[in-house]
Amino acid sequence: MRIHRPVPALPSTGLLLVWLLGAGTVPALAQVTTNQGALDSLGTQAPAAHGTAGHDAAARGHRAPHAQRHTAARTQPGGRATATQARAQAQARAAAHAPAATIPAAPPPPPVFRAPVINVPLHPPPPPPPVAVVQTAAGTVSPIPGGTRISFGAGSADVNPATMQGLHDFATRMKADPLARADLDATSSGVPDDPSTPRRLALARGLAARAVLINDGIASTRIYVRVMDVPATADAAAPPDRVDLLLSPVPGSDTTIPAPMPVAKGPAP
Repeated sequence: MRIHRPVPALPSTGLLLVWLLGAGTVPALAQVTTNQGALDSLGTQAPAAHGTAGHDAAARGHRAPHAQRHTAARTQPGGRATATQARAQAQARAAAHAPAATIPAAPPPPPVFRAPVINVPLHPPPPPPPVAVVQTAAGTVSPIPGGTRISFGAGSADVNPATMQGLHDFATRMKADPLARADLDATSSGVPDDPSTPRRLALARGLAARAVLINDGIASTRIYVRVMDVPATADAAAPPDRVDLLLSPVPGSDTTIPAPMPVAKGPAP
C-alpha cells in the first residue's frame, strides 16, 4: 500500500532559479507538481498497519474447528481413546504376555573362588658348569658349629682336591635333611682403599661352592650366597679368605643337624 504525505508549497520556478544563481551554484534541477486537492481528500487518518493481532485472530479461528472435533471425538461414545486409556491398554497387554513371577525354592549357592593357576616350569634350570679342581690351589677344610669352613688362597677362588671333597660331604649332609637350607657366607681379604675387589672375589668363591652343591643334586632354591665383611677382631682360627657353609633347618621343625663328617686336611697355603 502506498502512503501519500503532504508536501509543503514550493516557490515558483523563476524565483527558485534566481535564488540558485545568486548562491553561485547550479545543481541539477527538478520540477515537482503537486495536487493539493488530492492530498486534502486523504485526511489525517493513517492506514492500519499489518500487525500480529489480526494474524493471531485468524489462527485462532482456524484452530477452533479442529479443537472442537477432537473434543467431540473424546467425549462421544465410540470416539478415539484418550492418552490415559491408551496407556492403560498398553500396560494390560504387556501384563498379559509377561511371564509369571516365581520364587526359587532355595537361595543360590555361594560363589566359589578358585586359586589362580601358576605356571611352574616342568624342568629345572640348567646347572652351572662344573668347577675345575686345581691341584696346587691353597685351601683347607675345617668343621665349625653347624657346618663346614673352606679356606682359599689370597686372591684366588680355586679349590683343591681336599676342599672339593669337603663340598661333596656338605652336599651329602643336605640330602639327609631335604627341608634344610644352606647359607654360604663368603669373605675375602683386601686393602681399605679398594673395597670392591675383595667383595667381587668373595662372591666368586661363594658361587664356586654353590655350583659344586648344585651339581651334586642340591636344588638352587635351598642355597643362599652372602658376601660378608671380614670382622676386625678375626683371630688366627678364622682366615679372612674363606667360605662358611652353614646348614640351617626350617624354623619350627624338630630336625637335628647331623654331626659333620671327618674331613681331610689339605695342603697349607
